[in-house]
Amino acid sequence: MKYQLRELRTWMIDEDCGVYEMLQEIPAVDEFEQHNEYNGLSKQQVKEKIAARMRYAYGFNNSEDNPKCENFILFADNKPVVIGGFMLEMTDFWKKHRGHIWYKTRPSERKKGYCSQFTKMICERAKEFGMKEVISQCDVNNIGSNKVLLNNGFEIYENPLCLDWDDTNFYKKSLF
Repeated sequence: MKYQLRELRTWMIDEDCGVYEMLQEIPAVDEFEQHNEYNGLSKQQVKEKIAARMRYAYGFNNSEDNPKCENFILFADNKPVVIGGFMLEMTDFWKKHRGHIWYKTRPSERKKGYCSQFTKMICERAKEFGMKEVISQCDVNNIGSNKVLLNNGFEIYENPLCLDWDDTNFYKKSLF
């Protein structure tokens, strides 16, 4: 299997590589109440949302609610299978609600190890930026996502900002 991690770009929507179709296949709201902001949008609307994300990635229009971040697509044998990314900066809001890493797998491609590969590659990317530790979180009932994080060397920790959240597992991983 050949994997390729490509930065999410607006032109990908016009390419004949399946990114727009993947974004429409991922539900608007999944079984764990995670949202896909691209589902149901036209190609032009998706391009505009990606352009806005790219402005954050490069440090434009950043705020505490929208810190610097990068967004990627994982391709497996030239097919887009995972969208996700990581935050380069962390705020208390994101420590509670996502952490550094996020991802969504195309439903038709679940349970094939793609998120594990994506998470591994994202952690390598974070290390390139000099990050020493990354954090993430997921619903306690999301068996697949919990496995992805544990299989990538993440450990459960107690998030001091969310001591009473019994429906969420918080994870961290040392990169060095």
